[in-house]
Amino acid sequence: MNRHLIYMRLSRMAIVLCGTAIMTACGGDDPMITELPLPDKDSGQDDTTEITPDEGITLYGLVSDDAGNPVADAVVSDGYSVVATDDDGVYQIVRNNNAKHVFISVPAGYEIPLQQGYGSYQGTYQAANSITGSSTKPYRADFKLKRMTQSDRHFVLFGLGDPQPDNDEHIQRFRTEAVPDVKTIRSRYPIPAVGVALGDILGKGDARTFTSMKSALGETDVPFFTTIGNHDKSSVDYTGETYSDVLGPRWYSFNRGDVHFVAMDNIIFSGEDYTGGFTDEQMAWLEKDLSFVPKEKMVVLYYHIPLRDNTGYRNRQKVLDLIAQYRNHMLLCAHTHYFQPYHMRSHNLFERIHGGTCGYFWRSTCGGDGTPNGFMIYEIDGTEIIDCYFKASQRDDDYQIRLYRGDAVFSGPYATYQYDLGADVVVANVFVAGMDGTDWKVELSEDDGETWSGMSQLDHNYGDRWIRGYHIGVAKHPVSSGTSPCYHQYQYRLKNPEKAQIVVRATDSYGHCYEQKNFTPSNDFSEAAGY
Repeated sequence: MNRHLIYMRLSRMAIVLCGTAIMTACGGDDPMITELPLPDKDSGQDDTTEITPDEGITLYGLVSDDAGNPVADAVVSDGYSVVATDDDGVYQIVRNNNAKHVFISVPAGYEIPLQQGYGSYQGTYQAANSITGSSTKPYRADFKLKRMTQSDRHFVLFGLGDPQPDNDEHIQRFRTEAVPDVKTIRSRYPIPAVGVALGDILGKGDARTFTSMKSALGETDVPFFTTIGNHDKSSVDYTGETYSDVLGPRWYSFNRGDVHFVAMDNIIFSGEDYTGGFTDEQMAWLEKDLSFVPKEKMVVLYYHIPLRDNTGYRNRQKVLDLIAQYRNHMLLCAHTHYFQPYHMRSHNLFERIHGGTCGYFWRSTCGGDGTPNGFMIYEIDGTEIIDCYFKASQRDDDYQIRLYRGDAVFSGPYATYQYDLGADVVVANVFVAGMDGTDWKVELSEDDGETWSGMSQLDHNYGDRWIRGYHIGVAKHPVSSGTSPCYHQYQYRLKNPEKAQIVVRATDSYGHCYEQKNFTPSNDFSEAAGY
């Protein structure tokens, strides 16, 4: 179905920082957080309800709704213990000595709390103990939730890979390229929305950089959650503590409708080197968190480094075993800066590896696989994904395919680069083909759409020749980093190269049909020029 028709169908359906120090750092206007804020102005202490915690309890509180009613069975955690509120809306935890936050796994049917002063950035957490008080004295932290006015069983999910800014100029590009697109798409849907940024929230920087990105994500009008990436540790402190101070817990959960979302930190550093994996303490927390989630629900697990078939990945098998028990599941990650659909057939799990919102590190407007900077949108109803598509930043919605000829020459100021596939070959980069979990139907017509023939998939290892020509031949990037594998590229050898009237179309499992008949000129640098 044409996406514009879908939007028409949908359109017809019916800081205040408490106890927090702030300072403005040089080089930007965003405040830098030095201590943890409360979620929002309405999430302060409930002075009308007295609670006497049980003996030995060091962390407790009340979860209530906006009418003052207690919310029973709400799940609350300090990142180590996981408990549910009783009939009076009270939770009690023996706080772990390492716990920095207490957070609520927002139940279905309630709005996601937001942090005042940061737009739509999520505020499901707060400090787990007094900044100045004793960690052994019982500490009270209340949560107030607002009931939704519409069902959240049907909602839109935004998936953003690697924003990864190195400086203020990159942050500004994120604000002017990605943020407006998220806002525009969100405005088309009369249903709830939520977003996840899949790690490497910064490339280089510090607490101020995190704060600027927190503000930028809050400008989207979508409640945004983040997960931590390797740069979020190595560029700052290797531990993730600065990330936690500004952006919140490194592992947590929340709910939308029949879907349970779980964020995990899978970056394990040893000195300056890192590996992918989940610590034992995270695994213990995950098992407790999922114990509150019925098996008929859908679970969305999101993290930074792909799981794929990596046998050296700590606790990989245990995580997959846990997630595979659920009726439906989504695995979302990023890190690679290219889009890759990956089936883990041993567990019947499908991993969606997202390319970078920053593309090739903000050095152009395309990633190393030739995909334009952009992000994924998923529409979920109940426990089913009912739509899935890609949005290229600052480009038309239907811009989903780039065409080039197999013998084109890319001639730039630094070098000349010639494609090696022959004059009779047409290549189509179908930007995120397969990210829906199926094989797309990609076809070419030599007679302007009268008859169609299937295109064959190219070897992903060589990558996209067009972006190689731009990044190496024009922008003078090193060969080793100017390109990456491309898992969504197709070729066709023309029967009549001299007279062919070429049209390429690609059809996904949701009925979207994208067409392209215009070839991107090899010397048209505007397509990838970032500035």
